[in-house]
Amino acid sequence: MFRKTIICLSFVVSCFTQLFAQSTRDLKKELEGLKSIQDTVVLHQKLSALATGSDEDLTLLAQYGLEKGWSRSQWDEFAAKGMPKEQFAFNKAQENFFEEKDLNKKVAMLASIKKQFPNQKYGYNYALLAGDYARSGNFNQAMVYLQKTKNQDRLMAWSQLALINDPKVLNQVTSRIDQTLLQNNLPKEEKLMFYNIKRYLLENKKDYKNAANFAKKAIDLNPKSSQDEIDHYNILLSKSGNYWAAFPTLEKMINNEIEDEEIKSEYKRAYQFIYPNRDVKAHLDSIQNSRVKQYEVKYKNYNGENLIKEKAPEFELLDANGKTVSMKDFKDKIMVVDFWATWCMPCKAALPGMQMLVDKYQNDPEVKFLFIHTKEITGESFNKVRDQSLSYFKAHDFTLPLYVDLKDKDTKTNKVAEQFKVTGIPHKVLVDRDGFIRLNSVGFNGSTPDLVAEMSAVIEKLKKSN
Repeated sequence: MFRKTIICLSFVVSCFTQLFAQSTRDLKKELEGLKSIQDTVVLHQKLSALATGSDEDLTLLAQYGLEKGWSRSQWDEFAAKGMPKEQFAFNKAQENFFEEKDLNKKVAMLASIKKQFPNQKYGYNYALLAGDYARSGNFNQAMVYLQKTKNQDRLMAWSQLALINDPKVLNQVTSRIDQTLLQNNLPKEEKLMFYNIKRYLLENKKDYKNAANFAKKAIDLNPKSSQDEIDHYNILLSKSGNYWAAFPTLEKMINNEIEDEEIKSEYKRAYQFIYPNRDVKAHLDSIQNSRVKQYEVKYKNYNGENLIKEKAPEFELLDANGKTVSMKDFKDKIMVVDFWATWCMPCKAALPGMQMLVDKYQNDPEVKFLFIHTKEITGESFNKVRDQSLSYFKAHDFTLPLYVDLKDKDTKTNKVAEQFKVTGIPHKVLVDRDGFIRLNSVGFNGSTPDLVAEMSAVIEKLKKSN
């Protein structure tokens, strides 16, 4: 329904970075081309064409609009081009419904929308109202709206209730689910939904043993259970102390290069329980180093074919002590720059590999690493960004040199990220001794050994260059 609604900012903000990094087109280059157009008529024609184009066209348009700080009316203008007038009007009405905070007004607004657009479906609206009423303390009315939902909207409604951080509401949710599960001839899909919600609620209470039981019930009920569901069941087994049962699957995930931090953590716990006299860190390091050597074969004949040569910007940022550093502080050094943030999952997934690189070159005076926390969305103070970054490093045994690219209070942009033309993170930049950017790498492909082998090949190539 909302495919063409590029004005749905919450979706755009959460998704455009990943789409930008994984696109089959060079959207970054196309974006720079759009930004360089001076003729307003030509620019408007280009943007209008994107508004009626493919998903990648919309991603490019959304990124352009975000960088330019479009007003609501500008988003509306281009969204209107990509859909029929009635659909656009309905989407606008829905947006107003979603944004309304007053529950009574919201109910009246829905009645008006239904009257104006009688042929549309409203299960999602009912699901949201179920959550709104539960949060307001009116659980019975929440159930009234929940009963109006079906299929995925019904799941959405129950999920809304399960996510409410109120013990009284959660007790009512649990009680209602338990009563429903006692019914005979409960449809399989509904039973599966309740098993998964029960698993979620128990897991949040850290009752991992019973959470694992419900996860197993869901898997047994559904022959098409995904590998992720099976993996998560084994994580719950490990968390509940059933290490012997969980270990074979955890070991398989580790051997398949799964980079999930939760899986690694549980594997460590299970390994230490089963092999109390062995060093788990040395064991994991050995696995990773063996994989890196395998990937080094891939880059054995690396000739720098993907290297570029662009003058690096003169920048200033803060180190972890609050001291200002600049480009001149790294004169004649090979710089490995990693733009990241604590809210960015791919960024964090890549950090173990970057730690391996830091360890590998820790005694090499030619190579300097800069882990620049940028594009912070939860706060703008140096202390807050610095402390949450260092806290994350400490929790994961990372010894990474931290720098902070604070958001400018006036322009609301991260200056250093702007200077390096960072659109999505993680974004890694390698700068040679002469101050030229030689590599831009956006995203993370999920393989720590591959990352280490590739980055090492580039670093060694730059070290050999005059």
